[in-house]
Amino acid sequence: MAYCLDSARPPAYSAGRGEANRRAQVDAQPQSNPEIAQDGAQHCSVTARSIAIGAALIPLLCLWVVECEILWYSCEPTTVSLMPHVVFILFFLTLGNLLVARWFPGAALNPGELLTIYVMMSIASVVCGHDSIEILVPMMSHAFWGAQANPNWAEKIHPYLRDFVTVRDIPVLRGFYEGGSSMYRWEVIAAWGRPMLSWASFIFALVGSLFLINCILRKQWTENEKLSYPVIQIPLELVTQTRQLLGSRLIWYGFALAAGIDLVNGLAQYIPAIPEIPIVHFNNLREYFKERPWNAIGQMWFSLYPFAIGVCFFLPVDMAFSCWFFFLFWQAQRVVASAMGVILPGFPFVNDQTAGGYLALCVIALWVSRRHLKEVFLHLIGSRKVDDSAEALPYRLAALLLAACLVYVGIFLHWLGMSVWLVFPFLLIYLAIAVAIARMRAELGPPAHDLHYAGPDQMMMRFGGMGNLGPQNLAALAMTWFFNRAYRGQPIAPSLEGLKIAQQTRMSARRMLLAMVVALALGTFSGFWGMLHVGYKHGMAASVIGPGQYFGIETYERLYSFIAEPQKPNTGATIATAVGTTCALGLAALRMRFVWWPFHPVGYAVSGSWSMEQLWFPMFISWLLKWVILRYGGAKAYRRAIPFFIGLVLGDFVVGCYWILHGVVLGIPTYHFWPY
Repeated sequence: MAYCLDSARPPAYSAGRGEANRRAQVDAQPQSNPEIAQDGAQHCSVTARSIAIGAALIPLLCLWVVECEILWYSCEPTTVSLMPHVVFILFFLTLGNLLVARWFPGAALNPGELLTIYVMMSIASVVCGHDSIEILVPMMSHAFWGAQANPNWAEKIHPYLRDFVTVRDIPVLRGFYEGGSSMYRWEVIAAWGRPMLSWASFIFALVGSLFLINCILRKQWTENEKLSYPVIQIPLELVTQTRQLLGSRLIWYGFALAAGIDLVNGLAQYIPAIPEIPIVHFNNLREYFKERPWNAIGQMWFSLYPFAIGVCFFLPVDMAFSCWFFFLFWQAQRVVASAMGVILPGFPFVNDQTAGGYLALCVIALWVSRRHLKEVFLHLIGSRKVDDSAEALPYRLAALLLAACLVYVGIFLHWLGMSVWLVFPFLLIYLAIAVAIARMRAELGPPAHDLHYAGPDQMMMRFGGMGNLGPQNLAALAMTWFFNRAYRGQPIAPSLEGLKIAQQTRMSARRMLLAMVVALALGTFSGFWGMLHVGYKHGMAASVIGPGQYFGIETYERLYSFIAEPQKPNTGATIATAVGTTCALGLAALRMRFVWWPFHPVGYAVSGSWSMEQLWFPMFISWLLKWVILRYGGAKAYRRAIPFFIGLVLGDFVVGCYWILHGVVLGIPTYHFWPY
C-alpha cells in the first residue's frame, strides 16, 4: 500500500520532469504491503457478512450524525473529507477484531471486510449528512410551517411548490418543530411518506449516476495515472498494517498529544477550574484590523486542529502550499479592492472565482482522460473492444444505466417545475462540479471542499437574471438547495475511493459497488428516519442553535426575496466565474510547462471557502513540517514520521468523538473539536 508522499503528478502535470526527480519520487514512496499484494484474494474480500455489519451500523450512524449536527451542533463530522465518526468506529472495530482474531481466529474479519464497512459508513454519512438530507427534510416542511409567521409566503411561494415533494399538514408539522411527540403514528407516516419516497427515488438516481460516472473513469485515474487517493491512506494503513502501526511508539506519542488536548478541553467545559488549551480559534486576525482597507479581510482564524495537521501531512507539498497561499491571496484581493475604493457589491466575487476554478478542474480532468474516454466510446459503439472485466460494471451497462438515471433526474426536475431548457445546463454544471471534486480527491486529497453558494442554481440566477427565469423556475431551483448549498459531502468522492480500495486490496469491484448501493439505500432512509425521530422527540426549533429549522428558513426566505424582488443578471459575478476558470486553466498549463511551478489549480479552487478559513493555518503548519522533514531528512525521515501524524488524527478523532457521544447520550452540549 502506498502512502501519499509528494506523489508524482499525473501525466498532464509531469511533462518535463527529469529522470533524477522521477527516481527521487519513486524512492520516497513507502513499499507496498506484501501481505495484501501477494495474497489479496485470500486476505481481502467483500462478503455478505461485511455488508450485513455495515447495514446494521448505518441506522445508528445516521442517528448519531443527525443528533450531533442538528440537535446539539456539537460537531460537523460530515463536512471534512476524512470523516471523524467513521474513523472512530473503524478504529474500535479494528481493535476488537484483533481480540477476536486472538481467541476466535475463524470469526475475525479480514481487512477487506473492515474496509467494506468503512466505505459503506462513508457513503451513508454523506447521504444523510450536513449537505444533503439534513437540509432536505426542513425544506420539505418549512414552506408551510413558516408561512404561519410569514403570511406573504402563501401568495408568493406556495403556488409554485409541488404537492408530491412537500408536507403541508400543520398539525403533523407541529410535532416535528415543537417536539414532545412521536413520528411512529399513522398520520405522521402518511403525511411524510409520499414526499420521502419521491425524494428517495431522486436521491437514488442522482447519486447512482455519480457511482456510474466513477465506473467509467476509475480505470484511467486509478490504473493508468495511478493517482494517490490521500484520503484513504490512513484507513488503509490502520486496517492492513494494524500490528505494525500500533507497535510504533510514534503513533502513541501523536495519539497522546491530540487525545490529551481534547480530554483537557472536554473536562474544561464542565470544570471551570481546568484551563482550556487554546487550539481552536485561539485568535482571529480580522479582529485587529479596524480601519480601512485592512478591515476588508475575511475571517482568518489561527487554529491548530491536530487531526487537520495529521491529515494534511499526507498532501503533496505543492498542494498544501497552494491552499494556504491562495487563501492569503483572496484576503489580499479584498484589501486591495477596499484600498482602491471599489464599491461593486460582492467584489472581488471570491465564491464565483473559485466556482470557475471547479469548472476548470473538470475540464482538466476530462482532458487528461480523453484517450481513455475515446476508447470507452469506441467500445460502446462497437468499433473497438476494451477489456472491462475488472470494472464494477461493464462499460455498456454502466453507460445505459447512467443515461437512465440522468433521464429520470431530468424528468424529476421538470416535475418540480424546472423548464426543459433549464434542465440540461443545470445538470451539466452540477456534474462538472462533481467530477472536479472526484478528481481533486483522487489526485490530491484536500481535507475539505465546500464551495458554498456557488452551485448551478446560483450560477444560472447570476448569469441569466432571476426575472428572466420566472418564479416557477426559481422555486424549482430552490428545491435543489439541499445538494447545492455546499459540496462538502459529495457522494462521488467516497464512492470513487471505495473502488480504489477494492483495486488496492484486490477485492471484487462489483461486490464493492453492491455494498455501496446498499449503503446508499439504507443511508437515505436512515437519514429521513433520524431527522424525523429527532424532530418529533426534541423539536427542530428546540435544537441548540436551531440548524434544523434554519435550513428551512434559509431556503424560503431566499426564495421569497428572489420572487418578490428578482435581481438582474450579475455581470460582475459572471465575469469572475470566467476569470476563475481561465486562471485555473492557466495554472494547469504552467504546471505542464514548468516543473518548478509551485501553484496548483486545486489550491486555487478550494481555498476561497468556509473550510479554508478554519484549516489554512493547520495546513500551513503541516506543510512547513513536511517541507522541513523532506528537505533535511529525506524520504526515510518522512516515512518514519508518518505514524506520529496518523496518531494525531486518531487521537483527535477518538477522544473528540467520545465527547460527541457523551453529549448525545446525556442530552447536553459538550466540547466539539471541529469546527469551532
